[in-house]
Amino acid sequence: MEANEPKKEQNTEEMDVMKQFMELMGQQDMKEQSQDFMEVLQYIAGMQLQLSAMVDELQGVRKQLEKMQESQPKAAESQLLDKVSYLQEKVSSLAERLSELKDHLIDTAAQAVTAFKEKGKEEMNRVLQKGISSVKSVLSGCREKMVDVLTSYEKTANQIDSIGDELKQIGNSVANVGRLLTGKGTKEVSDEKEGVALTRVLNMPVKKHISALKKQVERIDGAVAKLDKVCAGLDTGKDKEKSRVSVKEKLSQMKVKSEQQKKEPEKSKTKSQEASL
Repeated sequence: MEANEPKKEQNTEEMDVMKQFMELMGQQDMKEQSQDFMEVLQYIAGMQLQLSAMVDELQGVRKQLEKMQESQPKAAESQLLDKVSYLQEKVSSLAERLSELKDHLIDTAAQAVTAFKEKGKEEMNRVLQKGISSVKSVLSGCREKMVDVLTSYEKTANQIDSIGDELKQIGNSVANVGRLLTGKGTKEVSDEKEGVALTRVLNMPVKKHISALKKQVERIDGAVAKLDKVCAGLDTGKDKEKSRVSVKEKLSQMKVKSEQQKKEPEKSKTKSQEASL
C-alpha cells in the first residue's frame, strides 16, 4: 500500500499540471491545439501501457519454451528462446522510452504554463514548439525501432509455426508406420500431439502482439501529424516578426507602384508638348 503512495502523488501532480495547461490554452483561444496535445499524450501513455503488458506476456512464452526444452531438447527451441528474450528486451526498452516521452510532454506543459505567467504568450509558444520538436524526433526513432521489433516478431511467429509443423509431421510419421505394418494406408493424424498444441498456444500472444505493433506504428504516424498541427497553430515572436516584415515590404512595393503610376501621366504630357513644338 505504502509503495503505491509516491505513484499516486505523481499521478495527482500530473493531472494538476495538465488541468492548468488545458485551462490556460482555452483562455488563449487555443482549445484545438490543447486537445491535439492531450490526444498525443494519451496515445503515448496508452502505447507504453500496452508494451508493458506485452513484456509480461512474453515472459509467459519464455516459461512455456523452457518447459518444451525440458521434455524435447532441440536446437531450434533454444534459438527460439533466445529470440523471445531479445523481443522482451526490445519491447521493454520501447516501453521505457515512451514512458520518458510521456513525462517530457507533461514537463513541457508545465514549463509552458510557467513561461506564460512570467513572460506571456509568445514565450509559452516558444516553449511548446521546442518541447514538441524534441518529442517528434524521439517518436521517429521509436517508430524505426518498433518496425524492427515487428519484423523480429513476424520471424519468430513463423519459426514457432515451423516447429509445430515439424512436431505434427513426426506424429504423423510414427502413426503411419503402425498403419503400414498392419497393411492399412497412411492418413493424416487427427489427434493433436501435446507439443503441437503447445506451439499453437505459444504463438497466440506473439501473433496478437504483431497486430498491436502494426496499430502502434500507425498511432505514431498520427501522433506526429497532430504535433505538426499543434506547431502550425502556434504564433511565436519570430513568426510575428516575419509577418510584420512581409506587410512592410508589401506597403513599400505599393508605394513605389503608386509613385510610378503618378509619374507616367507627367511623362506622357511632356512628350506631347515636345511633339507639338
